[in-house]
Amino acid sequence: MLATCPASCRLPQPRPVDDLHPGGRSTLRNSKESSAAPDARQSRPVTRRALLVSTASPYPVITNGCARLVHDYQALMFPHYDMYLLLTRTDDWTPVRLFHQGQPVKGKLQILGLHALDFTFILFIGFKDNEFTRQLAELRPSFCLTDTYPHPDLPDGLFRGILSHRTVEEHSDLLLVGGSYDGEVFYPDRKSEELVLTVGRIHPDKNQLELVRNYRPAVFDQYGLPLYLAGGVGDLAYFGEVKRYIDGVAVASSIDPGDPLATGSWCSASGIAELCNRARLFVSASPKESFGMAMIEAMACGTTCVVNGDYRGFVASDLRPYVYGHITGPQGSVIELVVQALRHDVRIDGSRWAKKYAVSEMRDTLAQFIDERL
Repeated sequence: MLATCPASCRLPQPRPVDDLHPGGRSTLRNSKESSAAPDARQSRPVTRRALLVSTASPYPVITNGCARLVHDYQALMFPHYDMYLLLTRTDDWTPVRLFHQGQPVKGKLQILGLHALDFTFILFIGFKDNEFTRQLAELRPSFCLTDTYPHPDLPDGLFRGILSHRTVEEHSDLLLVGGSYDGEVFYPDRKSEELVLTVGRIHPDKNQLELVRNYRPAVFDQYGLPLYLAGGVGDLAYFGEVKRYIDGVAVASSIDPGDPLATGSWCSASGIAELCNRARLFVSASPKESFGMAMIEAMACGTTCVVNGDYRGFVASDLRPYVYGHITGPQGSVIELVVQALRHDVRIDGSRWAKKYAVSEMRDTLAQFIDERL
């Protein structure tokens, strides 16, 4: 039987594997992550409004790293602003819905309606140039977060400033930033190291099939550590292949086999943090990551991270001492790396290094960068 979630959102005592799923299926969003209210750390008066624009939505649950970033930027990154989110379509960036403190705002999807809200600034998480997005960017002082700069989707001269994970050229209005995590959720609180953890949507891009295919004979039979897949389904056909190896003993999952597309399969941030602190290893089989939010969250918990891909959002020499494996492209098998890490008792605590990506460490620098360009 596959692992299921206790509704209390609390992790049970170690073993059996069927109890490893944190966060009840109907209560995955705890109070810290509720989309219906701002974070408690924002309980202070605000007089200015700001708008985030993104194709990634944290509602009703967070399903990927970009949605996590959008959530944290709303709730934590700009404590002196009343934050709004404009959700746009993935293909053409046409407006879908405006949110304020997790609640839909009726109307106001046209330029005039948005103009009436008098935003101090607008921050695009990614960008696609069309009539609507260009008019919106020209409406108020605007900024854009992108994975790399220069980027073919970003018109010259449209933004007051660019935030980017990496760059190949210097620019006076460019701020290099990584992804970010909530340091009050993800921190070392180590428990018994009873599992190997991977976090992310089940999708070919994440390459979980390579991880599960030989996991039982190579890892579980040798070391007794079950693999736990935390996340929901991103590709149903691919999940069908992965599911053949999920037996609830050697390989377990947060996904409800009777309803694999249910939002309840996705774990809350606090649930993931608890799993990270119970994991002997965090493993990413993804062949490439623009940043790797799940890896940084695991690292923040002091979990040894095994990777085998291209982590383009980092300077290789900066990241390399804090992970085990390959970071400039996949080499060999990720299962081989897991076995090597266990055989040689590799332990790497990168939590201090990862702190520079905590929202609390980034907030002042980002605020200053924006304020200087308003």
